Amino acid sequence: MAADPGGHGAQAASGARRGVEVVFGAGAVRRLDAMVDSRGARRVLVVATEGGLRRAGFGHWLDSPRHHVFSGFRPNPVLDDVLAGCALRDRVAPDLVVGLGGGSAMDVAKMVRALPADGAAARACLGAGADPLPAAGDLVLVPTTSGTGSEVTQFATVYDGERKFSFDHPTAAATCSVVDPELTATCPAEVTTSCAMDALCHAVESLWARRSQEGSRADALRALGALTGPLGDGVKDTSAAVREQLARAAIDAGRAINVTRTTAAHAFAYRLTSHHGVPHGVACLLNLQWLFAYNTERSGTHCEDDRGPAHVRAQLDAVAAAFGLDPVGVPGRLGELLTQSGWSSRLSDYGLTEGQLPEYVAAGLGSTARAANNPVRLDESLVLRALRAVC
Repeated sequence: MAADPGGHGAQAASGARRGVEVVFGAGAVRRLDAMVDSRGARRVLVVATEGGLRRAGFGHWLDSPRHHVFSGFRPNPVLDDVLAGCALRDRVAPDLVVGLGGGSAMDVAKMVRALPADGAAARACLGAGADPLPAAGDLVLVPTTSGTGSEVTQFATVYDGERKFSFDHPTAAATCSVVDPELTATCPAEVTTSCAMDALCHAVESLWARRSQEGSRADALRALGALTGPLGDGVKDTSAAVREQLARAAIDAGRAINVTRTTAAHAFAYRLTSHHGVPHGVACLLNLQWLFAYNTERSGTHCEDDRGPAHVRAQLDAVAAAFGLDPVGVPGRLGELLTQSGWSSRLSDYGLTEGQLPEYVAAGLGSTARAANNPVRLDESLVLRALRAVC
């Protein structure tokens, strides 16, 4: 077991600067009980489903007086679920919080650790920039999927009715993450591919994001290089080596977006998931198709990045090079990745009609932080035209 995804000495130092210790390796999760003990935790709040705990080998926590398990959340978590977890936190007063599962479980654990249990106070933290509570002990995250990157980021996503919020604060960062690729072996194929698509979109969007830096672009390129092969095969190879490769890529892409945040592909994906039930990674890749073409075509005339059109074109070229293509061929290749994995590349096949596109555009542009991070200005009429091409 290594203290960082091996093979990147400089990356280990970079990871330390970012504040999240990553314990990586096959079988790493078997040390989790000892890690909890070593932190002297008397009361542990565990955010996980019962099935997830049993599959990971921690069914004994369900009957432990020291471990208090919160399973009352759903995929794409909603604020009411989070508030219920916060209320349990207040009753338990934990010394340590453990989040085990996919991105939703880890995001809920981040918010349960620090948001107030009162709805109005929690909304103030999410929407008005109010400070959260002092963190309830250390936070240990254990991903059972590879792609969300939540294990190394300081933000979490939650829905409150029609609105999507990001809890973006240092208290949302894990103290330590245990990444064991073996835990992904039981993932259904559609979950594996959707999560890998999410990581791919993280890498691409981080690479061209207006907030990108040299280090974040290095992380993004490393993730992108690792993902194009498995995804090009529809992630049909689920060997231990490929699971490790995807887990490393998820961490690299997660570290990249922790610096840059995502851009418009994610901004437009949220409504596709919340209103049409499209898995998050699939929704992001569906939107990355038209967005890549849009950014390529408009980088000269609508550039918003202070570093100029040449910088934006260099990032587009870097993505194309990872696929062995010219930029003009990338949108079609992204569509092929979807179809090779059993998903349609057309928005209309997920229930989004052409008549709904204006409302869809308004919702995407309304996610202002992500849309404004795009390197090319998003003109409403031009975006609508681009979306019609993939509807």
